[in-house]
Amino acid sequence: MATALQSFRLTARSCKCQSVAQRYATKSIGRRRTFSTAPLRWKEQDDTDARVNAILEKAAKDSEAEYGKWLGEQVATFDQQMKETEESAKAAFARAGQPPTFDWERIKVKTKNTFLNMGETDPVDGFPDDEEENEEDITSLAHGELEHHREMRHYARLAAWEMPMLSTLAKPFEPPSVDMPLRFRYTTYMGEQHPAEKKVVLEFCTEDMPDLTPVQREKLKKLVGVRYNPETDIVKMSCEMFETQAQNKRYLGDLVDELLREARDPTDTFEDIPLDTRHHTFKTKPKFPQEWAMTEERRAELAAYREEAARRDEERMVRGGLVDGVKQIEEALIRPPPETEAVPEMVMAGRGAKGKGKRVAVRR
Repeated sequence: MATALQSFRLTARSCKCQSVAQRYATKSIGRRRTFSTAPLRWKEQDDTDARVNAILEKAAKDSEAEYGKWLGEQVATFDQQMKETEESAKAAFARAGQPPTFDWERIKVKTKNTFLNMGETDPVDGFPDDEEENEEDITSLAHGELEHHREMRHYARLAAWEMPMLSTLAKPFEPPSVDMPLRFRYTTYMGEQHPAEKKVVLEFCTEDMPDLTPVQREKLKKLVGVRYNPETDIVKMSCEMFETQAQNKRYLGDLVDELLREARDPTDTFEDIPLDTRHHTFKTKPKFPQEWAMTEERRAELAAYREEAARRDEERMVRGGLVDGVKQIEEALIRPPPETEAVPEMVMAGRGAKGKGKRVAVRR
């Protein structure tokens, strides 16, 4: 009996029109919609748009007074609803044992630099949706031109009002005395900072150094090495190891003191070591030979020759044999140009294949 019922069930199932795939088809979680380029609009958004349209239509139909009264009622109703929602949320949190928190994090967005926040390290203000383009602002290039104009006006004010007051601080020039043999040279870049402005150059002459014997002076020349110029007898050295000019100047001063201390040391005078000048290139300047110098006899001879040449020119002018260059140029400009001979022009002779490649001269 069971076998007959099982066979009947299978036969009836095979004859059924509904397919098994449709019965057990998967269901999509999202909403199905046809292909369209328009954005998807939910029911809540449609309802909101309908309410907004109704408010706008009512505002257009009613008068200003009625619209203001109606709008005040709507705002009061909205505030009441918000208060009720907040109270219900606080009660729910109180029942759950958690304190209510309604502090939303303010999103900080960097705004572009304007006159209002110029100079701030990190100008931050407003929400992303609150940013508005400042159409009255100018470009960066124009801001640069304005800054340049301000700088020029600043220096013009300095030149007009503050520079004349420097005359009260002027001091008469006093040449350096014997007690000041060191000469320091500084480099200053006006109006800007430069890495090379910390460099200090020191120059001194070995003959000006006090309390040195000839032997000690020669030892000093040997100690400074390649910094000594044998032609000018000047020692030149520089320093830029430190950050400020004062530090570099102090280092050079201490170095000169150490050199003088070593030069005055009688332990070793370096007399057995010759002075090395291979680092310096001696440039020989040619001098005018004395044999070519102008003598009184030669001057008299040249004067007589010039007088004779002037006399001959006067005689030619009287006879008309002297050529006047200005007159020759004027006559050449007035005279018509000479006729030139006709230049033969090469043209193609004949047509077709017979005359191809042949040239004849035609005189015009």
